[in-house]
Amino acid sequence: MLHFYYKTFLENKVEVLYRSHNILSPDHIDIDLIADVFGITIVSLPGAKEEGIWDDYRAAVFLNANKPSIESREAFFHELSHILLHTGNQLSMNRGLLELQEEQANHFQLYAALPFYMIQQIHLPSHEADIIHVLSSEFRVTHQLARKRWEQIQRRVFSGKQQLKFENEVRNQYRRADPSNWSDETKSLYELAIHRKQQKELHAK
Repeated sequence: MLHFYYKTFLENKVEVLYRSHNILSPDHIDIDLIADVFGITIVSLPGAKEEGIWDDYRAAVFLNANKPSIESREAFFHELSHILLHTGNQLSMNRGLLELQEEQANHFQLYAALPFYMIQQIHLPSHEADIIHVLSSEFRVTHQLARKRWEQIQRRVFSGKQQLKFENEVRNQYRRADPSNWSDETKSLYELAIHRKQQKELHAK
């Protein structure tokens, strides 16, 4: 089923970044390792506002030390998106651009926390509840995020199937329109129609 899945530009970008730094399996998705790879300092403080701060020289992600580590991991991936993909001060940003960046960060979080090329390596059970549990356990994310990612994958798979169906229908239409694929009966009817049209045009002159 997963072979119908298609990756977005952003998802491919995350995969290229990961692969270029040999982040190849779920156990490699360690936020300290990833922060080190991208030159980011993690600052974990009780009650801290979860946010990324960066300039041309330094970058830091602040995490709330009071939260469970599994939730802090998810917050890290969201803020990592802003550091790697975005520029500008969100405090002075117009609402439309701010919403776009947040939407991108939400997608990036799913791609970075549960990369599809790693999911493909896992033997997934047949029942959805079990799949959610496996993804949550393998990638050390909450069941909520694992479910969100799995539902996204299912939508992409469905969309991929529909696209393939559409392409096949278009190809079949062209195939039927190609005279070389016509039956003898169809060719005879076509030739008869052409003959009658020519006769009609001849008498009309």
